Amino acid sequence: MTDRLGETMNWSRLVGVAAAGLLLGGCSGAASTTGQPSSPGTSADTPHGSADDTVSTPDATPLKPMLLLNGNLDARPGQLVDIRLDSVSRAQGDDAVTARSPAFSGPVRLRWQDGSYRAVQSLPMTDTPGQYPLTVAVAGRTVAHDSIQVVRSERPSFTMTPASGLARPGEPLGLYFDDLYPGERGTDFTVRSAALPGPVRLVHDEHYDFYNPRAFSAGPVLRTGLADGTYTVGLYGPHGRRITEKRLKVRASRPGDADYLGKAYGPDFYDPRTGYSDSPHGHDFRVRPGGQVAVMWHDVDPDPGEETRLIATSPVFTRALRLHRDDSKASDGDDPRYFGTATVRADIKPGRYAVKVVAHHGRVSKVGYVTVTAR
Repeated sequence: MTDRLGETMNWSRLVGVAAAGLLLGGCSGAASTTGQPSSPGTSADTPHGSADDTVSTPDATPLKPMLLLNGNLDARPGQLVDIRLDSVSRAQGDDAVTARSPAFSGPVRLRWQDGSYRAVQSLPMTDTPGQYPLTVAVAGRTVAHDSIQVVRSERPSFTMTPASGLARPGEPLGLYFDDLYPGERGTDFTVRSAALPGPVRLVHDEHYDFYNPRAFSAGPVLRTGLADGTYTVGLYGPHGRRITEKRLKVRASRPGDADYLGKAYGPDFYDPRTGYSDSPHGHDFRVRPGGQVAVMWHDVDPDPGEETRLIATSPVFTRALRLHRDDSKASDGDDPRYFGTATVRADIKPGRYAVKVVAHHGRVSKVGYVTVTAR
């Protein structure tokens, strides 16, 4: 479990399952394997496809039931546990698949979904720390077992995480409120600070915090032009009630800091039809009116958040061009790079035109040139 913004708080485990003497279409014995952490409902969790009828034939090797639990380790009261039984067909289960554990308030019915029997169940807030057995039964006969590890409840906590480890003007600030604690209610949480452009609403993100239903987060950008100093950041609940406040030290980059000027080079230009690797590229490029030109920018030490700020401007473009971070396989082994494709104005006169890219909050500015030829 972690309190950093944007990280999941649980691990998953693919466990062996004892068939306990039950013959399910020829299935018996136990399956034992391991799996990687994953989110509920993803195709990567499905080792045996999603057909409605996974039926063994006398000549086929029988499939053994497998149980996949997510959220069962270091689980706090109130968290969600994802239960999934694989390799039992819908006909075999006949909608009579049930999970039981002293950690739950009662039996949990697993429903057929995407080729497996599944359920998501919350742990009661009254659970005490301990290791709780879990069994899964089909038509009253146990076919799988595992356990749920419940840990102690934690007091609500509010954390801030600057993108670069240091809070810089104009850069993202991760905000995270973990409110999973007995008696806590409401979903209306707001952060206010003179360091932010305005009030910031915290929301629950089911992708990153699926297992914790009371995790609330946001990633605002600190105001540009902030003076160096310490700023109060307050967390407010429903009706404007202040829950807590923290102090945030903000300091702009200075000469000597790795992120002050970075090590930027570019802009380079190339033909978007052939790609960066397969076409000549450099600081000068020839193109006809109405044509297209791709722009590439490199920076060994980019500022955090540059992917939202880098723009190439030129009188030859129909509009300012936003450069996006290149995270493709083609960028492997290269310095961090940003790219985009611009359209050249159809009414532009032949000539040589500057293309400017400004980075590091205006501290770095570099120019390349595009030559527009006659039609």
